[in-house]
Amino acid sequence: MLPTKSELEEHLKEKMTNQDIAKMYGTTFQRIIQLIKRYKLNPDNLRRVKKFIVYEHCLNEKVVYAGSGIWYRCRRYSNRRNSEHKQLMKEGKLTYKFIGEFDNLYEARQLESKLIQQYKKAGLCRFNKKTL
Repeated sequence: MLPTKSELEEHLKEKMTNQDIAKMYGTTFQRIIQLIKRYKLNPDNLRRVKKFIVYEHCLNEKVVYAGSGIWYRCRRYSNRRNSEHKQLMKEGKLTYKFIGEFDNLYEARQLESKLIQQYKKAGLCRFNKKTL
């Protein structure tokens, strides 16, 4: 079963990659690209790719990492420094949550730093090395 137009729009608004959407529906990312074209959707507009995001990674509903960057950064494991964090991401064991979107990186980094400080005080964010 493939996503409807409205489902696909929602997935793109949630900044899901074509590969993630394909995995959910048991199809290929090329098929998702075909659907995007058929429905005449603009994924860049729906994902708001020009915005900077602040996000959290959670394991068993506990925040283990807070980060910021461009729209797909929260799903990327190839650039993680901590090997345990990277492995948990590869295995799909972490959930992620978008906290905010900003027009400039400076504002995003300010919120990220504030969150890391708060979570570190609470004994969370174990994969963040230090506050920014």
